[in-house]
Amino acid sequence: STYQYIKGSADIKSIQGIFPCGLQCVTILIGVYDIQTGVPLMGVINQPFVSQDLNTLRWKGQCYWGLSYMGTNIHSRQLAISKRTVKETQTENASSEVEFSHPLSAVISTSEKESIKAALSRVCGDRIFGAAGAGYKSLCVVQGLVDIYIFSEDTTFKWDSCAAHAILRAMGGGIADLKECLERNPEPGLDLPQLVYHVENEGATGVDRWANKGGLIAYRSRKQLETFLSLLLQNLAPVQTQT
Repeated sequence: STYQYIKGSADIKSIQGIFPCGLQCVTILIGVYDIQTGVPLMGVINQPFVSQDLNTLRWKGQCYWGLSYMGTNIHSRQLAISKRTVKETQTENASSEVEFSHPLSAVISTSEKESIKAALSRVCGDRIFGAAGAGYKSLCVVQGLVDIYIFSEDTTFKWDSCAAHAILRAMGGGIADLKECLERNPEPGLDLPQLVYHVENEGATGVDRWANKGGLIAYRSRKQLETFLSLLLQNLAPVQTQT
């Protein structure tokens, strides 16, 4: 969200906790990956402009972190997750009708392809949110504000995704290559094509060597991702057939 930082808008209102633009979308991302395997191991996301004191005009920020290394998975959201898990356990016997009465939610870029937007509207209904900044959109998944962050273009880079990827891995989720997910249509239980960070894109030059060429899809829950991909593929099929 470099542009949002330069613009410096401080009076943007959130929509269900998600800011479409403004200083709240600015993030500082630090990611650590295994140089041999490219697997993300540790991530820190600093959101420096969370809330502003109207008297002093000073901002308060928030940091999120996660570590996924050699079987150890810890992250800064564990307390919030544990509280939510208790509530989920209390309602685990609820009927499937109740479970699916709330559709999946997704955050997207305003520049997303129209075919993806159309399919998403059928999958998520009105629970689609636009927001600035790849780091911020990934953070929305970490925070639990949305279930999925999806982007089909190749204009995010390894430094945009590594920090959040490590945190999401520590939470039991991840960030996968969207194009490969859609092409493979992975069955439940199969390995997903996770992004890796140690290999340049063959034949590319400049910063494009480190672009996420297949787009990306970030998630906290493997089960939710499988449901989402299944529904997305069903709703993308008519669009692709007409093309």
